[in-house]
Amino acid sequence: MYAPRRRHLFLAAAAGLAATLLAPAAAQAAYHGSETDYAVYSLGPEGEPFGNYECITFTGVIACLKETGDRIYVKDTKADGYAAVAEWDYPMSGQRSGSCVNKLNAGDWGVCNKDFSNDDGYLYVRAARYNSGNFVDSGVWEKMWL
Repeated sequence: MYAPRRRHLFLAAAAGLAATLLAPAAAQAAYHGSETDYAVYSLGPEGEPFGNYECITFTGVIACLKETGDRIYVKDTKADGYAAVAEWDYPMSGQRSGSCVNKLNAGDWGVCNKDFSNDDGYLYVRAARYNSGNFVDSGVWEKMWL
């Protein structure tokens, strides 16, 4: 009487394990580059008294680089449900790259404080939109000086 129960239990456990191991893995969403930072609320680059900054725009996104302090600013300008992202590549460091993701409310500036060692260098920056970590669209890459 116990043998059939054990056999059914064993078969059920084996089937559950097989289903777990053979199920396709969920796709991992990822932002651009190997460094992903989530922006914290900011007044924007013009809210700071020192340093120059450059900005680029794309549908729903403004991305700025402030040379003083190596700060990347990103503003979500459109309530479309997408995250506003400043993607960057830093070729002076041997291919360091990443994203500054603004998941704050539409209309809010966010900032990511980075440390780029060569202040005489440059970054390539573009403004992009993502949906739950999946790339939607972007503007073109722009060269910005540190």
